[in-house]
Amino acid sequence: MTDRSVDALRAEVARLETHHGFRELETTAARHDLAGALHESGQLLEAVEQYALAWDGFARRFGSSHLFTLTCLNNLALVVRDLRRWDEALNLFGQVHGERAAMLGPAHPLTLNAANNFLSVLVRKGDLAAAADEYPAFVDACEHTFGPEDGTTQAVRRDYADVLRRLGRHEEVVRVLGTSAVWPVGRVLIGCARLMRYTALFPVALTASRYGAELTLGVHAGARTDMGAGRELRDDDLGILCAVVDPRDLPEPYDPAEDLRATADEVADALGALGEHLAEADVELGEGRLRVRVFVHHAHWPRLSVPPSLTLDRRLMSARDRTRHDRLLRSVPHHPAPDPAARRGLLGSRAGSSIRLTAAPRVTVSTTAGLDTRPAPTPSEA
Repeated sequence: MTDRSVDALRAEVARLETHHGFRELETTAARHDLAGALHESGQLLEAVEQYALAWDGFARRFGSSHLFTLTCLNNLALVVRDLRRWDEALNLFGQVHGERAAMLGPAHPLTLNAANNFLSVLVRKGDLAAAADEYPAFVDACEHTFGPEDGTTQAVRRDYADVLRRLGRHEEVVRVLGTSAVWPVGRVLIGCARLMRYTALFPVALTASRYGAELTLGVHAGARTDMGAGRELRDDDLGILCAVVDPRDLPEPYDPAEDLRATADEVADALGALGEHLAEADVELGEGRLRVRVFVHHAHWPRLSVPPSLTLDRRLMSARDRTRHDRLLRSVPHHPAPDPAARRGLLGSRAGSSIRLTAAPRVTVSTTAGLDTRPAPTPSEA
C-alpha cells in the first residue's frame, strides 16, 4: 500500500465525516479500510487508533457480537500483536474467539481463525508450554472441519510440531507429524545456508542440530528480498524455522540502512561448507555419535562488518569422539588459524579446534567460541 493510497483514504474519511457524520456506517467502513492500509504500510499506532474508532462505530450500529464488529476487532488485535503488546493481543483474540464460538460454533472456520491467531501470540510471546496444551484440541477441530489431509490442517499440525520441537518433546513430534523428527545435522546446516543465500538477510542468531534449526535473520539495505519484519520462513523437510526481524527491535540494535550482504553471504558459505563436513563426519564417526549443536557467535557485535563465528558445541560427545572429530575437522581444506591459541587447538589441546574454511576465509569455525555463555545442550537439543 503506497503513501498516496493512505492519503486518499484519509481524505475519503474526512469527506464522509463532513457529509454524513462521525459515526455513520459509510464513515465507519471507510475508516476500517484506512486502518487496514495503515497496518499494511507499517503505521501501526495510527492503525490501532483508526481500528478502535471503526470498532466503536460497528458496535454502535450492529452490536458487539456482529460479524462485522468482530472482524474489525480481530484486525485491531492483529495490529496490537505486531506491536508486540502480547497480553493485550491475547485478550482481544480471546474475545473474538469467544464471541465467534458462541455465534457460529467452535468448529466454524472463523472461530478456528481466531483460535489460530490466539495461539500465534502465545508462541511469539514465548509461552510455549501453554501453546502446547492448547494445540491438541485445535488440531482436532481443524481435522473435523477441514479434514485430516487438508492443507490448513497440515499447516496447523506443523505449527504444533514446531512448538513441541522447541520444547524438546521430539517423540511427540513424530506422533503429530507421522514422520521422523531427526535429520542429519549436515543437511540441516546446508538448508540454512541455502535460505541465507537466497535472502542475504543478516544472521542475527542460529541454533541448529539434528532436530532442526531456529534461525533469526535481520533486514538490511543489501538483502536480496524485500521481506519485512514479522515474516516467517520454514523448511518443513528439514525442521528449519526462520523469523525475520527489524534490527531496531533487538536488545542491541543495528542500523537497517547498513549493507551487510557480503557478511551474510560469507556466513552462508561457511554454513554450507560446514554442513558438507558434518555430513561426512556423521558417516565416519558412526550413527548417533556426532552429537553437536551449531550456533552463530557474535564476538564483535555490533561491529557487523566482522563476520560472526560458527561454534560446534560438542559437549554431549565423548572425549574419544571429540578427538576423532578434531582429526576429521583438520582434514577439511582450510586457511591457517589466525592466532596461536587456535593453532594449539588444531593440535588437539584442551582448547579444541578453530579453523577457517577455504569456502569462507573470514568466518572462524570453532569448537569453543562462546561456549562459556551457553549451558551445555541436553540430549533433546543435540
